[in-house]
Amino acid sequence: MGDRTPQIVSLRLATASEMFVLDQTDLFSEYRNFLTGVEYCISVLRGRRSRAPVRLELTLPPAEAHPDTAERIRRSLLRYCDHRMAYNRRERSATRLDGAHSLWIGLPIAVVGFLLATWSTRHFAPAGSGNILLDTGGWILVWVGVWFPLDTALFTPLAYGRENRVLARLRDAVVVVDAGTGTPRPGGGTRPQSSST
Repeated sequence: MGDRTPQIVSLRLATASEMFVLDQTDLFSEYRNFLTGVEYCISVLRGRRSRAPVRLELTLPPAEAHPDTAERIRRSLLRYCDHRMAYNRRERSATRLDGAHSLWIGLPIAVVGFLLATWSTRHFAPAGSGNILLDTGGWILVWVGVWFPLDTALFTPLAYGRENRVLARLRDAVVVVDAGTGTPRPGGGTRPQSSST
C-alpha cells in the first residue's frame, strides 16, 4: 500500500494571480520569476514518482490573503488542470497521428535502404570497401526511415501521459493560504519555501 503522507509544495506568491499568470514587470529585475506557481508545482511533482496526495501551502501578503482565496485558487486550479489534461489528450492523439503519417516518407526510405544493403551483398565481396560502404549506408537509411515514425507514434506521446498523471494529483490538491510578509526575495515572486516532504 502506498504512502498516503501528503507531498507538500510550498510557494511564496506576491499575488494570488501569480499562481497562473505572471504580472508584467521589469524582465531584468533580480526578483523577476519566469515560472507561474502552477508550472513550478508541475515541475516539482514530475520530479518525484509518487501517488501521495498533494498539499499546496501558499504564502501571500496580508492584503492578498482573503478568507475565500484558498477556495478561489482551488477552483481555478481544478479548471486549469481539466483544460490542460484535455489539451494533452488531444496533443497525444495528434502526435500519434503524425507518427503514422510520417510512415509515408519513412517506409520508402527504409525500403530503398534495405534494397541497397541487399544489392551490395550480392555484387561486392563481403570484405570489400564497396560492400561495407553500401551495406552500412543502406542499413542507416532503414534505421532513419523507421526510427522517426516509431519514435513519434510510440514514445513521444508518453510525456503527455506522465504530465496528465501529475495534473490529476494537482487537480485534487488541498490548498492552504497563509498571510505572510509577502516580501519578494531573489528567485522571483513565486518561490519555493520547501518543495516536498
